[in-house]
Amino acid sequence: MTIKKQKFTKVFKLQTLQLANQPNTCIASLARDLGIRRNMIYKWS
Repeated sequence: MTIKKQKFTKVFKLQTLQLANQPNTCIASLARDLGIRRNMIYKWS
Protein backbone atom coordinates (compact mmCIF):
# COMPACT_ATOMS: atom_id res chain seq x y z
CA MET A 1 0.00 0.00 0.00
CA THR A 2 1.39 3.35 -1.05
CA ILE A 3 0.51 6.66 0.54
CA LYS A 4 0.49 9.52 -1.95
CA LYS A 5 1.71 12.83 -0.56
CA GLN A 6 -0.55 15.78 -1.28
CA LYS A 7 1.02 18.81 -2.92
CA PHE A 8 -0.52 22.25 -2.60
CA THR A 9 0.18 25.24 -4.78
CA LYS A 10 1.55 28.45 -3.37
CA VAL A 11 -1.71 30.18 -4.33
CA PHE A 12 -3.77 27.64 -2.36
CA LYS A 13 -1.55 28.10 0.68
CA LEU A 14 -1.77 31.90 0.52
CA GLN A 15 -5.56 31.85 0.13
CA THR A 16 -5.86 29.43 3.04
CA LEU A 17 -3.73 31.68 5.24
CA GLN A 18 -5.85 34.70 4.27
CA LEU A 19 -8.97 32.83 5.34
CA ALA A 20 -7.28 31.69 8.55
CA ASN A 21 -6.29 35.23 9.48
CA GLN A 22 -9.82 36.61 9.26
CA PRO A 23 -11.49 37.45 12.58
CA ASN A 24 -13.50 34.70 14.29
CA THR A 25 -12.11 31.96 12.05
CA CYS A 26 -11.84 28.50 13.57
CA ILE A 27 -8.74 26.85 12.12
CA ALA A 28 -10.06 23.36 12.79
CA SER A 29 -13.30 23.92 10.88
CA LEU A 30 -11.46 25.69 8.04
CA ALA A 31 -9.09 22.74 7.70
CA ARG A 32 -12.02 20.30 7.80
CA ASP A 33 -13.83 22.25 5.06
CA LEU A 34 -10.72 22.23 2.88
CA GLY A 35 -9.96 18.58 3.53
CA ILE A 36 -6.56 19.16 5.10
CA ARG A 37 -5.08 18.75 8.56
CA ARG A 38 -5.10 21.80 10.78
CA ASN A 39 -1.41 21.51 11.60
CA MET A 40 -0.66 22.15 7.91
CA ILE A 41 -2.18 25.62 8.22
CA TYR A 42 0.02 26.33 11.23
CA LYS A 43 3.10 25.09 9.35
CA TRP A 44 2.36 27.38 6.40
CA SER A 45 2.03 30.51 8.53
